[in-house]
Amino acid sequence: MKQKLKQFATSQWFDLLGVILVLTIAISAGYHTKWLNQLVDWGTWTVFVPFGWISVGNVAISMMSTRFTGKLSKLGNYLGIINAVLSGLIDYILGNKAAIITYPVTFLIYLGAIYWWNKSQEGKANTISKARLNWIVPALVVISFAFSYLTNYIGYQGNMNPLAYVTTIAFALSLVANGLNVLKLSTQWSFWLFYNFVQLAKALIQGNFANVGKYLFYILNSLGALFIWKDSESEVDN
Repeated sequence: MKQKLKQFATSQWFDLLGVILVLTIAISAGYHTKWLNQLVDWGTWTVFVPFGWISVGNVAISMMSTRFTGKLSKLGNYLGIINAVLSGLIDYILGNKAAIITYPVTFLIYLGAIYWWNKSQEGKANTISKARLNWIVPALVVISFAFSYLTNYIGYQGNMNPLAYVTTIAFALSLVANGLNVLKLSTQWSFWLFYNFVQLAKALIQGNFANVGKYLFYILNSLGALFIWKDSESEVDN
């Protein structure tokens, strides 16, 4: 099973399948039909901006960022930084006022990942002592959950309904995972796995059954990437 999941995470055919899957879901949801002038009043130039197709393309970029990162490829972080910029703009335009805070943080995290990955051994995950990991992870969890709650409280204008709490948990888990990605640690994939299960639950709560398939794909990818990273770990100076 482990070998099959590793093959799933590294296969170029599953790269293609993943992109086709998320594009199909995005288009079936009608994301491609919106133009920027339908959403904001920023001037006549907005009639020329295909907001929907940009959103659809960004979904594909997100998928490929995840896939390349799982393969220990630096390209995943570069695609991640593009995704952070586009996602921040898209979410802000769609009414998430907290995006002006959350996505710049994600952008900076990806800059950090690009910097630290360039200083590490290519194609191998880093390792640190258990003692360091035992304080880094709890610190990241506390900071991430506090920040996620604050920003989602702003975004939901204080109306913290069940969906808002699920969103808060999902964003916090992504922050923890992205923080561990900066350090190039395989532990991140455990948090991505939890994140994908939370997003799966969110899709079920919303009745968004198209996204169920997407997050099942991401769950399998997280498991495969975890095995790839664990098997590649190399000793580094602590």
